[in-house]
Amino acid sequence: MKATSLRHRLALTAIRIHHSGRLFYLPVLLFICTLFYYFGELVDWAAWAAVRREFFYGVHDIHRLLFLAPIIYAGYTARIKGAIIITLVTFALLLPRAFFISPFPDPLLRMVLFVIVAGVIGVLTGKIRNEAERRRLLETRIKSERDKMVSILENMGDGVLITGPDYIVRFTNLSMVKDFGEGTGATCYSYLHHQDSPCHHICRLHGVIAGNIERWNYQFPDGRSYEVMASPYIDSDGKACQLAIFRNISSDNNANCQSDGLARELQL
Repeated sequence: MKATSLRHRLALTAIRIHHSGRLFYLPVLLFICTLFYYFGELVDWAAWAAVRREFFYGVHDIHRLLFLAPIIYAGYTARIKGAIIITLVTFALLLPRAFFISPFPDPLLRMVLFVIVAGVIGVLTGKIRNEAERRRLLETRIKSERDKMVSILENMGDGVLITGPDYIVRFTNLSMVKDFGEGTGATCYSYLHHQDSPCHHICRLHGVIAGNIERWNYQFPDGRSYEVMASPYIDSDGKACQLAIFRNISSDNNANCQSDGLARELQL
């Protein structure tokens, strides 16, 4: 128990370190974007005539696009809350130019419009990331539950056959393989009856997929008899399938025949 608890704590610590390392990039990105956004003013303030470029003195709508990087990154790593926080930080960083520096018309309005659009993009990124994570966890849970069920079915003494709506065998347990051979990927009619087309006169597949629970007996040409119980089953891909359990009753039938024969002899 102590070893398990220690491993759990170490795993949580590693996750926290990993996430904190990823979040460290956010202030770095914001610093780079801010430096680029105010680079023209910094050049003028420091009198660096050698690095003066006209590009840094034009309309800053293009320059602001660089702030999309930290906002989208925040939405991806810190989800919706992170995107909102970085959007507000970006708004604060852009305010000085809009209020005191920009000589162009409507600088505040254009800046606000950019922040709104960028914030929406960041929030949508966070939502998509949340949905992807939720779907991944759901798929992992479904796979885990299916693996548990397959393990139970594999250890059953009776044969188990899962058939899709297209007649394709999706699963056979060890008992089924022992009696009929490996059939996964084949059609059920070729696997069980060695036919080239569906055996509609005995097939219950479509009724079971529609929601019915069916029970019947199969008598095979080699003399084997099976009691079959089939019920609907939703596979991991969301398709309705048939889960059938095959119980070998050949010995019971033989015993009944022997009993009937003995009864007739006694009557004679």
